[in-house]
Amino acid sequence: MKLLRPIAFFALVLFVFPRITSAQQGKVNVIFWFDTEDYLLPADDDAAKRLAEMLTARNIHATFKVVGEKARVLEQRHRTDVIEALRLHTIAYHSNFHSVHPAPAEYLADCGLLDGIGEFVRHEARGAADVRRIFNVPTLACYGQPGSSWAPQAIAALGECGISNDGIPCYVDSGNHVGLKGKPYWYCGALVVYDMSPNETRMDLWQPDALEKATQTFAQIAERLKREGGGLISIYYHPCEWVHQQFWDSVNFARGANPPRELWKPEAQRPPEQTDAAFERWGKYIDFIRGTPEIGFITAAQLPKIYPDRLSSEGATPAEMLELATRIADPASKGIDFQQIGEKAFSPADQFGLLTAGVARYFAPGEARPQSIHVPDHLLGPDGAPPASAAEPMTLQWLTFRDALLDATDYVQIHHRIPARVFIGPDPVAPADFLVGVARAYNALHGDKQRPDQVELGRNVELLTARHVVEDKPNVYGGWVIHRANYRAPKILDVARLQAWTLKPAILDGTK
Repeated sequence: MKLLRPIAFFALVLFVFPRITSAQQGKVNVIFWFDTEDYLLPADDDAAKRLAEMLTARNIHATFKVVGEKARVLEQRHRTDVIEALRLHTIAYHSNFHSVHPAPAEYLADCGLLDGIGEFVRHEARGAADVRRIFNVPTLACYGQPGSSWAPQAIAALGECGISNDGIPCYVDSGNHVGLKGKPYWYCGALVVYDMSPNETRMDLWQPDALEKATQTFAQIAERLKREGGGLISIYYHPCEWVHQQFWDSVNFARGANPPRELWKPEAQRPPEQTDAAFERWGKYIDFIRGTPEIGFITAAQLPKIYPDRLSSEGATPAEMLELATRIADPASKGIDFQQIGEKAFSPADQFGLLTAGVARYFAPGEARPQSIHVPDHLLGPDGAPPASAAEPMTLQWLTFRDALLDATDYVQIHHRIPARVFIGPDPVAPADFLVGVARAYNALHGDKQRPDQVELGRNVELLTARHVVEDKPNVYGGWVIHRANYRAPKILDVARLQAWTLKPAILDGTK
């Protein structure tokens, strides 16, 4: 292995940097990601290495999401060859023990936002640290949940609580708990590639005639995205799929089973000739993709550059603020939704933070008004449900509105999240209702610079982004074989709807 390290270094130099240039030129980008999780069957180690080497030979850079225990097992088995092969790609995180109970959606099932963030960090921080140490990477490019064990607290924890050195900037996985119809988006402070249908695809490894159908499907997706001006295709696998007869975790942890470590057993392995045939088919599949015109390959590490949050870096201009206020205060508006103005996207949380800060500046006499307004990056949603709206529309005297506004602005600055309730003296109102009032006040102040005598709040204002969260049904979580049959976690989805305040599309940088 002494010779491998300098070779790996020069391969990294020659391999990674050319791919960045290629990805920038492609109208349609492909992200290959591999949930590297099976720590019981040793053949999975070789499968992961073989995949990494196949991709390296083809100058394709992929993302390997590694389970903490898988990294520790590779270290214990002295598989530095596997570690070095994967390090030529992007290393990410895929939970500490994956399927050992309780899985994330089990230990977060009764949590709110804040205690859920703490629990996720308690369960997962050690695994993230081990993956970083063993693979010798300063940070991890993304996280994705095991199975369908999704929760918004996990996404919020990636940046808020230092689970990695500088936080984990992205969330990449497959599922449908929250989504924007196959487009990347921002949610809970992270750039998310999730619910990617109809832009998620993969070839069946075991059907001898699967290649023709898979290539046709890929070509159709690519052509459609080109017509739409570009986009992202998500393709995922697990290295263990090439070598096992049954998923490793279903052998040990199905439907709530949780044997002690001493009784864990590896799954049955496929005959080598079947594995070789699957690798051969898959090689032809990726060769087809590589040969498709105007296709680039990216990893999770490149996502923030290709989908930058311009609001975070540039702030909001006065013209953008006025446009937001006008849209929110429009009597025809059906609720609070994310907004796009030019190349910037604004979540409902962004709008709340910006407009409350914008109106609050009118109460700072003599202060020069800046050309742009910044609020704390990646505000979270409320940590509790809003109160019901008043029976009648609520109209506030100007000074009463001022006091509530300044308190709400202070809350956002201190806690970096939207308040669950805004107090009008002793009376709480829903933040969505209050935001409509703030927008009306902003419009009035911007127009004739005369403060209004009164401000009317909204009433029964709907957070429209919450519609992008899946409804609670038995198959939302119970579809994963590790969870108990018909397992449900409705409180997680309630928290997810509150965090829909943070939802907005990720806008593709047309120059990348």
